[in-house]
Amino acid sequence: MTWFVRMLAYHPFVVLSAVTVFCSTCIVISLTTIRLPNFKEPQLGFEARGTDISQRLTAWENLRKSLQPSGPLTVSPTILNPFKHRNKDSSAAVYHNINERGNESALNSVIEGFNIASNISMNQANIGNISLESSVSQALETSPSRNLSNLSPATEDEDWETLISRLDSDHRSLQHNHHHQSESEYFCSDPAAEYGRIVVSGIDSRIDLFSVSSILTICRLESLITSPDLYKNICATSGEHKLCKPWSLPNYITMISNKTTCMDITEEDVNKTKKLLEYCRHYYKDLSCVDWNQESPPTICHKCRHIFDMIQYILDFEFLNETDSLKNVLIMLPIARSTAALPYYHVLEKMKLTMGDIQVTAVDFGLKNALFDEQLLEDTRLIAAGGVLVLVCMWIYTRSLFITVMTVTAIAFSLGVAYFMYVLILEINFFPFMNLLAVVVAVGIGGDTSLMIFKVWTCAKQCLEPSKSIAKLVHSVHSHSSICLVVTSLTTAFAFYSSYISNITAICCFSVFAGTAVLTNLVVMMGWLPATLVVAEKIPSCQRRRQPTRNHYPHYIENSSPSTTRLGQLLITAIISYPVLWVVILALPVLLAPVVLFYRPGLRLPDTPDLQLFASNHLFEQYDSIYKHRFWFDRMQKLEGWPDPLLEMPLRFVWGVLPVDNGDHNDPSSRGSLQWDKTFDIASRDSQVWLISFCSKLRSQPFFKPTGGPLLSNCFLENFIDWMKRKCDDPIDKLSRAPCCESARFPYNRKVFSTCLAMAANSLYNTPAQLIASDVAGPKFAKKTRSGLPKVKALVVEYYSNYSLTTSFKEMDTFFKQVESWSQAEMASAPPGMRNGWFVSHLSLYDVQRSLARETVAAIVISTVASLVVVCLTTRDLLLSSVASITVASIILVTVAILVLFGWKLNIIEAVAISLAIGLAVDFSIHYVVNYRLAPDNSNRMEAVRYSLSMMSGPTIMAALTTAATGILMFPSSVLAYRQIGIFLIVVMCASWVYATFFLMSLLALFGPNVKKQCESDRCKNIGDGILSGSHCGVDGPVLGEQHELTGMHTRGSGNRRAADNSPSAASATTILHDDDCELPVLAPS
Repeated sequence: MTWFVRMLAYHPFVVLSAVTVFCSTCIVISLTTIRLPNFKEPQLGFEARGTDISQRLTAWENLRKSLQPSGPLTVSPTILNPFKHRNKDSSAAVYHNINERGNESALNSVIEGFNIASNISMNQANIGNISLESSVSQALETSPSRNLSNLSPATEDEDWETLISRLDSDHRSLQHNHHHQSESEYFCSDPAAEYGRIVVSGIDSRIDLFSVSSILTICRLESLITSPDLYKNICATSGEHKLCKPWSLPNYITMISNKTTCMDITEEDVNKTKKLLEYCRHYYKDLSCVDWNQESPPTICHKCRHIFDMIQYILDFEFLNETDSLKNVLIMLPIARSTAALPYYHVLEKMKLTMGDIQVTAVDFGLKNALFDEQLLEDTRLIAAGGVLVLVCMWIYTRSLFITVMTVTAIAFSLGVAYFMYVLILEINFFPFMNLLAVVVAVGIGGDTSLMIFKVWTCAKQCLEPSKSIAKLVHSVHSHSSICLVVTSLTTAFAFYSSYISNITAICCFSVFAGTAVLTNLVVMMGWLPATLVVAEKIPSCQRRRQPTRNHYPHYIENSSPSTTRLGQLLITAIISYPVLWVVILALPVLLAPVVLFYRPGLRLPDTPDLQLFASNHLFEQYDSIYKHRFWFDRMQKLEGWPDPLLEMPLRFVWGVLPVDNGDHNDPSSRGSLQWDKTFDIASRDSQVWLISFCSKLRSQPFFKPTGGPLLSNCFLENFIDWMKRKCDDPIDKLSRAPCCESARFPYNRKVFSTCLAMAANSLYNTPAQLIASDVAGPKFAKKTRSGLPKVKALVVEYYSNYSLTTSFKEMDTFFKQVESWSQAEMASAPPGMRNGWFVSHLSLYDVQRSLARETVAAIVISTVASLVVVCLTTRDLLLSSVASITVASIILVTVAILVLFGWKLNIIEAVAISLAIGLAVDFSIHYVVNYRLAPDNSNRMEAVRYSLSMMSGPTIMAALTTAATGILMFPSSVLAYRQIGIFLIVVMCASWVYATFFLMSLLALFGPNVKKQCESDRCKNIGDGILSGSHCGVDGPVLGEQHELTGMHTRGSGNRRAADNSPSAASATTILHDDDCELPVLAPS
């Protein structure tokens, strides 16, 4: 490296120019050729990829997409039917035309006709002056397309009750939407989930909102909320261009009581409405205005269908069910849940949303992602403030604005080159917002590196005589600083890269970017900063301002704080005098940490599929985490025990498609394509027999939930066998149905099976409901085949389990293992054409939970082993490396345990924080260990500990306090990630400094190795030459032939310092050193 040292010494401008050109080129290329990342969808990447479950989920989604009109598969193949009906208006012909032409209007006319018939009972009466009268005949007469006479004869012949039951099972939704309007036009339309909503609660849990005083207060608060001009700009209007009224409790009572405004409401109106709710709630307990299995609601409940809307949208679900006191009420505003409401939300943020004993507690305008994108950029100022704080400390320490500015430039260059390598060299297209946290790492490591190199430079200048060459100085600085810099950078980078084993996309991307940033920082700093220091020496205006000296010492050494010196001496004395005490005290939290992590309270896994973006007290997060499930229309999707199949874990078994995710796992938008199973063959006789047996065994399993009646999503082959039992001669058309009739015997030959299955699929799926939901289970046919005959490309068998969808990892783990073990055993016994089947269900959250639980621990183990290897290779001492690794593991355990006590759960952000902890926990420990290894007299372990502490205790305190202060600056952020990283920085810095200083050094004082013979070797002598070696702080003879006078350097007298004869350089293993540390006063003989 002699040529590089000569280049740094004699041509620093060339080095700076070369680094500038290279880094600037990388930055310009990456910014101009690649689209800049945006964070409009912050939850992208917060999923598992590459796991067995995730590959199945991806293959399942690709299979569903393949059933779209543009996809290669269909559930209803087009075949040449030899058994055409003579009556072209028959049901088969009608539905065949619908299927062929995609005649949505004809299909909708069928559906809407039945919807009108099922809803007419709610529109037949008047209440007060509100007319809601309607009838089926009127609706059908006014809309010919809805006339039942237009339906096929087969449909007319079906039993009415059966038809209603079918439509009810297919179309009944958890969310009951109506689209009829009262004659009074009090509200512009019915409430719907697409509108913005505000939750109002009492400031005290004892307040009943269904009282006249509370309702009047809500009325005034509603008037305040709707008063801004921005609200009027986005509010829906009626035909007369009047602003639509919000759907709120005061407005409903006003309408029912026939009052003008909500301020006219009396206690009698409130009591009347409450009694009406109490009377009708029984009939709406399942939130369906029509229940065909029970008696119809009374006429009074039909008259006022707004009672149903109040129960579903406005009132807390516990009201009148579990308590007579109303705790929460919702105001639904007639504004769309979209980004158009963002300016209006900012206005609301500035308003005092409390009036009397009523307050706004939650808001949902559909703006969460948009607001997060905005806040993410705004709150980067807090990261910038943290960086400024570090740089100010650097400026105070170096007293050189030039060096400080150049350090900032180097950090920016390292981040720019890291981004260039990330997007262009590694070709990772996805840049999650979590990668921005790597800026914190870059600022901390960059500042630490620059101060370490600056300290080595300062010590070298003090030791070298003015007549010595500047090449000698650069050589000493470069050779000695590189040791510690390489060790700490490699261990930190390995710690970040260890998280790449995670299957969570965001964590993988963060680990790559953060680790690359650390390595680019190493490369840039090794050339940039020494060249900067040489330039600072050559240009007088760049040199630090010096004060008059005394006794040949620089002013800042002379003015070292006596209190700081006494504190350092006290610290050293406390550790050396009581090492056993410190080991016992600090070992106790390490032993208790596993109890906190794995027993109580335990490192809990995430219990919600939604990623929390803002602080818990944010209005948006309050709605999603608390109030979203307090109202029926939102609660329906999560209600335990709700009689809807969406909430029951489906048992889906898929054949014909391999469970492979061949997309880019580091890009959430890359999902790959379907991989067909070429061995799949359902048409063989063995496969048919086995599938019937499989379905029969499945229904006998303990996790199976029986369903009433056959469903198309069950084992389709059983329905197909029943369909094949029909008569061979059509009694009406007198046509032969052979061979697709009772003459065929199961198992069917290949040709009969393929031809008849396609005909059966056309018959079974040609219903309006199935046309809409074309991705249901059953056989999936290729749209195009070489032979022209229908071919089954995929097969799905689906039942429901007796497990409900839950966020509990334990329950989902039991469900998955139980079903998976049984299905794997069955697939092993299947014929070759059915052996590659696989099971899938609603397992995305469970997959994330399982990945986090497994891979976070694995990353900690890998990073600890990596640090052990790096330190071992550096120190060549297994005992010293083992002690350091134990300390690093202790820091991580204690840090995570403290965060668990703070209520953290192991979600994506927390996993990234642990990845940061792995990277930051090794820094202080490595510095102490390397200084211990390079102590002047380490034949005595106590003196080696004393030396290491004297060199590193003060600097590590400064580094810890500076980083912790950066964390404190994150607290004002509303972005949860920034706030949690702030908490994390404080905890990890405190734990890292305490354990590295007290625990590690106490262990070394008790069990530290004796490495005197190694340090007396030629290798250690060479390392020690140049700085602090010899009584004159120099080395006899120049390293390089050229001589260059070092102007402005101070001469150090040989009698004014302690010698460290033939010892390794202390400066070679230190970072952020105080200038008085060069004196090593603690090494005086006792």
